[in-house]
Amino acid sequence: MTGRPTHRRRPTGRRQAGTASVEFVLILPLLMALFALAVDGGRMLGDYHTVSKSVRDAARFLARAEPGIAAGRCMAGNLDRGRANVSSAIRLAMTGRVDGDPASDGLVIGWHAANLSEAATGIGVTLECLDNASGTLDGLFAGAAAVPSIVVRARVPFRFGPARALGLGPAFTLQVAHKTARLGV
Repeated sequence: MTGRPTHRRRPTGRRQAGTASVEFVLILPLLMALFALAVDGGRMLGDYHTVSKSVRDAARFLARAEPGIAAGRCMAGNLDRGRANVSSAIRLAMTGRVDGDPASDGLVIGWHAANLSEAATGIGVTLECLDNASGTLDGLFAGAAAVPSIVVRARVPFRFGPARALGLGPAFTLQVAHKTARLGV
């Protein structure tokens, strides 16, 4: 028995039997984080689109329905939230219906309000006057020196779901605004 080792060599496949399991366990947290961020990113884009559409609808509703705004009396500032059309527009923005209940029928998760104040809803409704004589409008609206425009702004809280459970994704606010010129007489 000269020159030969006394022990047998193991096949190389047995040494790597648990390697795949260990690699999977090491990469699993990263995969879970990526999946959670993808889910929440999709939710965020969906919520932004919903809020953007609802704010646009509310501005168009007010631009057509609010009789107290006339081109000859363009006074910039906040619109009175006590007016029926303004409160209907706020309900429309939050619930998708002019008679919706913002306390329970919010279009977006977490966007509910017990009352229609700006602090509670995150919705601001203002009137701005666009100069018709010069600038970008350049006399587009005949017979008016200033054109009233309805501006609806919304600040909607967004909270991450699955990513937050993993300690990712802080809470932040989606901010959307839409401006529409007053329509009609």
